[in-house]
Amino acid sequence: MKKLLTVIIILAVVCFGCAENPTTAVTKEKNGPAKSEQPAISVTNYTNGTTIRYPVPLLRGTLADANATSVRIINTSSNRVARQMNGLAYEGNFKVLTELVPGGNKLIIRAGNHEVSLALNYEPQTNPYIVRVFYLTDKKGNTEYQTPIENDPQDYRGKLDTAMKLMQTFCAERMNDMGFGRVTFNLEFDDDGRVVVHKLRAEEGAEHYHRMDGLKLWSYTGRLISRNLPYSKAKNLVIPAFTRFDPNAGKAYAHTALGGGTLALFGGGNLFTWPSSLSDAQNAFMDTRIIDTKKFFSDSVGRHTFWATASTTIGAALHELGHTFELPHSRHNQDIMTRGFDRFNRVFTLIEPPHAGRKDSYEFNESEIAFWAGPSAAWLKFNRWFALDEKDYSEQNRTTITLEKDSGNILVTSAHGIGNIVLADKGDAYTHVPMDYNQPAPLRVDVPVAMFVKHLIGEHPAIRVIDTQGLSTVVTLRELMPWSFVRSWRFSPFTVPWDDPKSFVPVDSKRLKAIAASAASAGLSKSETAYVDFLPHFPPERHRNVAAYAVRTFTSDKARDVRIFTGSDDALRVWLNGKLVTQALELRAASMDSESNSAKIHAGENTLIVEVSQGAGGWGLYLRIEDQKGNDLALTEDGKVVTIEMPVSKTAPVDSEN
Repeated sequence: MKKLLTVIIILAVVCFGCAENPTTAVTKEKNGPAKSEQPAISVTNYTNGTTIRYPVPLLRGTLADANATSVRIINTSSNRVARQMNGLAYEGNFKVLTELVPGGNKLIIRAGNHEVSLALNYEPQTNPYIVRVFYLTDKKGNTEYQTPIENDPQDYRGKLDTAMKLMQTFCAERMNDMGFGRVTFNLEFDDDGRVVVHKLRAEEGAEHYHRMDGLKLWSYTGRLISRNLPYSKAKNLVIPAFTRFDPNAGKAYAHTALGGGTLALFGGGNLFTWPSSLSDAQNAFMDTRIIDTKKFFSDSVGRHTFWATASTTIGAALHELGHTFELPHSRHNQDIMTRGFDRFNRVFTLIEPPHAGRKDSYEFNESEIAFWAGPSAAWLKFNRWFALDEKDYSEQNRTTITLEKDSGNILVTSAHGIGNIVLADKGDAYTHVPMDYNQPAPLRVDVPVAMFVKHLIGEHPAIRVIDTQGLSTVVTLRELMPWSFVRSWRFSPFTVPWDDPKSFVPVDSKRLKAIAASAASAGLSKSETAYVDFLPHFPPERHRNVAAYAVRTFTSDKARDVRIFTGSDDALRVWLNGKLVTQALELRAASMDSESNSAKIHAGENTLIVEVSQGAGGWGLYLRIEDQKGNDLALTEDGKVVTIEMPVSKTAPVDSEN
């Protein structure tokens, strides 16, 4: 820096524990000497020479002129359309986007008669795990989206290019604010720095897809991509062109919000509100035009303005991409993985404009801006799509999650190193295990069950682990506590051929008594896990096309109305005291709680008989019993019924899928 200029350090607090110290940029008057008291322009979230791995940084800073309403940024190293852009200023703060070219970039930020220079380096990612964007048309290839704008240019490519860059920037800036550095997903860019938008043509007319529900359209789109442009290292965001709002029915067709696996699908009914270029991005989030909801779709949680609809729908598209990154829903109000996506706009603006339900502008604070909450951010830190550079990954998952009987702790081990541990319920993340991410990833973490239960709100708690290779493991608390399952059985030595998988073998009351009698002389066999494996109990020549039986007798001090939860590989029948209570005729893999049915336990002795029919491969059973209050009923080794009261609330989570 020139000796004539005075350097003043500005201390600024950056939201959510920013990992990067704010910096002071040296400012100068265009036609006068440098000021000595306070710099006219300070960039608080970047320092000179910073290298980033995505093309669109969001610069934040302060202005000495509290009345300024805009700033201007010029990338003197670029000759692209976005070389010059305007940014927003409000009460002495500013935010401005700029687009970088690969290599060094010299930026000039101007406000009034003052300017500041800032040098940033852009090094494109080498990560082969990418996010692709598709524009889905009907068989005619019609790319027009529904719009109230007269002479709308219908620039879907510009809108998708801009939205994807904003999502990429959001991830990097907010991950950095959470202390994880500016990590984000990679995109496909052409030679001019524009995001590649794949036009995907469906096989039928738009009306055909209007009749589909969201899940069917999601499944169909996934198959279409697999046939036409498969790539195993891609997560795919698809926007249908043929989303349409019917004013008479008051319904939007082909509008859905679903994400998982490799596909995120989000309806294109509000593309008309999306910015078509980076230069328009901040203006789009300040656009107070009202949407006529009698004629057009408004996905804006009742706010019905262009800016609110753009914020909700771009944010919701990122939400669905989050599911493809294996993120569950969140319980933090501002997390993108909950309704925080409605506040996507606030990352890029300083004040929120009025909307249909609020006549005044709103001065939000830092805690009201959309972000990745702790469980989400810590998970993304180790996700392969946020790796920035190509790595030699292992495909062998080396993570184990077990319950230690002596300490009562949940033991998580991984030969690759443990990246993050999230505690969740029904797919909703509610907390994560604190870890020091500046230290090498631990190979072992002990999680007290008390910590698990402390945060529990739902009915199906689970522990989710991602290792340093980006491989995930999910185990439910019920799986870790297998004593609630019936694990001890007496196996009948007899088996019956099962040649027709479309029907059960004949069994009557006489046959059931014979099965129970034959099993009575067998020893009580106990499984170490919740899954009762039938294969070790029968010789290999009887491991295919056969039905076998396990029996358990027990006593109860009183009559009880219960529900029996089962899962099996393959077909299953369950009799309690000679009455058929469960049957599932299908070739399937065993899964806990695949079905449940009501039953009645007698006072005194009771007999359970299960028939598991085997086609080929795995062969086994899950079975557990609950009372009317939802408490587990366990069978002790001496054959008594005891109640296990699980320390969980039955309150449903507040947040839900968009």
